[in-house]
Amino acid sequence: MKKILIVDDIKVNLKVLEVLLTRNGYAVLSAGSAGKALRLLQEHMCDLIISDIQMPEMDGFQFCRLCQLDEKLKHIPFIFYSSARDGNQIRHQARKVGAYTVVKKPADPARLLKTIDTVLKDFVHRTSVPAGQERVSRGHENVPGMVGWTLDANGDFTYISPAVERFTGFSVHRIQEMGKSGWLNRVHPADEEKVRNACKQLFQDHVPLDIVYRFECRDNRFVWLLEKSGTPYQNQTDDNDRVDGITLDISREMSDRERRTQFREQSVISTFSTGVSHDFDNLLTGIADYLQLSASASASTQERQRYLANALKTSRSALALNRDISFLSREGAPVEKNSLLTRVVARVVRSLLQDSDVPYRVEIPRGIWPCRVDTRLMARALEYVIINACEAVAEKTDGWIQVTLENISMEDTPVEKQDVSGTRPGPGRYVQVVIEDNGCGIDPQVLDQVCLPYFSTKQKDMKKGVGLSLAMSRVIFVRHGGEMAVHSKKNHGTKIRIFLPAESGGSGHEKHFDRG
Repeated sequence: MKKILIVDDIKVNLKVLEVLLTRNGYAVLSAGSAGKALRLLQEHMCDLIISDIQMPEMDGFQFCRLCQLDEKLKHIPFIFYSSARDGNQIRHQARKVGAYTVVKKPADPARLLKTIDTVLKDFVHRTSVPAGQERVSRGHENVPGMVGWTLDANGDFTYISPAVERFTGFSVHRIQEMGKSGWLNRVHPADEEKVRNACKQLFQDHVPLDIVYRFECRDNRFVWLLEKSGTPYQNQTDDNDRVDGITLDISREMSDRERRTQFREQSVISTFSTGVSHDFDNLLTGIADYLQLSASASASTQERQRYLANALKTSRSALALNRDISFLSREGAPVEKNSLLTRVVARVVRSLLQDSDVPYRVEIPRGIWPCRVDTRLMARALEYVIINACEAVAEKTDGWIQVTLENISMEDTPVEKQDVSGTRPGPGRYVQVVIEDNGCGIDPQVLDQVCLPYFSTKQKDMKKGVGLSLAMSRVIFVRHGGEMAVHSKKNHGTKIRIFLPAESGGSGHEKHFDRG
């Protein structure tokens, strides 16, 4: 039974092709993107690839080029199945990247099946590449910013496309003279070791190249290059190992990425510095005002005592803020694990929610793995998260909060397919704390910023919950060896998942309690 891989980012199109092909005796593999298709091809070989052209992340042409670079994949016939309007241009480009043909979508089923049958029969009768024939598609010669090449085990370029001169300034003859060693000598010093190790692994361990580095051109400019290759193969004429690859000039993309990174960093610094300045200004002004009032000649003894007490309270708030900032800035600071997580969660939830108007439910089942934490720090971290949840449901008449503990092993836990900020910890046993609400939720555009210091979606004149809260919480969880992930959608509530490493052996003993 012939096996066909179909690639399309639209599920309906995949389903239609799956049904048509399976009913006509073909085995089918399907992928929703070119990246997923490449991963499938590393595990499953097929007899034909049918791919859409217009797909996000990587289009069909790039997918076909990468298949052509891999010795295991380059002899698999490739059909483009596309609704693109400019048929002549699409067919021309398809030939350049090595595809067999283009079928316009939607095609008559009988015509599509006939095309598939013809392609498969044609490729059965094809022989391997004739001896001495170069294995790099000469279509690379005319693709802007792309260079195709063939390299032998001695480090000599047996082929390199003329496009190399456009972005390096060196002619094909000069590049072949310098060989790979001369090329490596022009790699940026910061990237040199990485590139040399990758090239060494290419022929020694047959690990394909997939590297990004900076290269010094003839005019002494540095350009960013993305280099990919297939796996080495034995040439039929001289029995020497060779490898095919492509080099792309990605300088523009890297410059755009650097600008976005700089803008983001500047925005974070600006938000943080503005927030800290604002908080300290308010606290110090309050201290000064209370001291001034206490020194007033008209103030009674009782009033002076009250003003001084308020000044002391405000100064302690300033000290607490300073400690928080210091805590955030210290990496790897140890924590004292002196209490069971279950007890800290139960105490914090009771103190914050038991006398509130917010309906809540807490589930701490029997058998929770022992997980020891720093009582003071963990209580603060959980308080910040629960207070944020309370504020999120404050405007809803049917608002609720749910806190759940669960044993979890990361190896067999799927990633939730929803908007998420944060990361999952590595393999191991964890106690997961889920704090969920049905409140206002978070806009996906700012979800990745919610754990940044002083970032807030609340109005500027609101003081509650604006500051270091979630940033502090996440740092405390990380210091305990855990992580925090925020799942949320605008107007659909928020779920915060906290992972904390469990100790080996034993189990917890807390019963669950709830209140509706």
